[in-house]
Amino acid sequence: MQEGKEFKAFEADGWSRRAPTYQLLFGEITAHAIEPLLEAAGVGAGMRVLDAAAGPGRLAAAAAARGATPVGLDIAEGMIELARRNHPQLEFHLADVEELPFADGSFDAVAGAFVLNHLPRPGRGVAELARVLAPGGGLALSVWDVPQRNRFMGVLMEALEAADAPSAELPAGPDPFAFAGDEVFATLLRDAGLENVAVRTLAFSHRIGDADELWDGFMHGSVRTATRLCALSPSQRARAHQELARGLEAHRAGEWLEVPAVAKIGSGRRP
Repeated sequence: MQEGKEFKAFEADGWSRRAPTYQLLFGEITAHAIEPLLEAAGVGAGMRVLDAAAGPGRLAAAAAARGATPVGLDIAEGMIELARRNHPQLEFHLADVEELPFADGSFDAVAGAFVLNHLPRPGRGVAELARVLAPGGGLALSVWDVPQRNRFMGVLMEALEAADAPSAELPAGPDPFAFAGDEVFATLLRDAGLENVAVRTLAFSHRIGDADELWDGFMHGSVRTATRLCALSPSQRARAHQELARGLEAHRAGEWLEVPAVAKIGSGRRP
């Protein structure tokens, strides 16, 4: 059996079902990385660009706004259907980053927003992305930093721990924070044969109204975490929500909560 096949099926189904509600929170948070990714990949007018794990298609649309010709792909059929509805003038494919259906050197640039943490074989995935780059083309990928610094995730994880919430039974999958370290991330890119590798930190705050907004965002815009939330008993859910609201108060700014988010952007060029 192909490594990670069960996990990929679980994620493809989960993301397809959550495509209509992904934008409520996660789509807005991940959008902060779009322009930095396009800049790091060197996306400009006249370039053919691959949007790896396109989701609803916002990165592809931003590339098109720069005058590029984007092609988006995603493993979740629901996301591809949504991207095609959102951006009918653009090209999207149902495909797996670890098995790209494109010839060597097909793209002038490749960008992937938060795709590495979904790949059972990240080395294989990055090698495939590098393979489809033309010589001199740029690749840029983003990953989330660890929850201790990336607070919009960390505050929920800590609330679940405080509520003694059990781990959900999930198919074996990748560590979502395996590449949060700069050198580990850089090594992954170098091992794919990329040069001029750089990793930088992207830090920003995302404004929410209350704990319900964050809780609902995870319920309707994530897969692994949502599965864990759905497995809570009523008493565990109430305790976790209470702990979440308490933890978020550290980020109150008047009537709003300004929750810090931290990501890493790694980039390199194909020789």
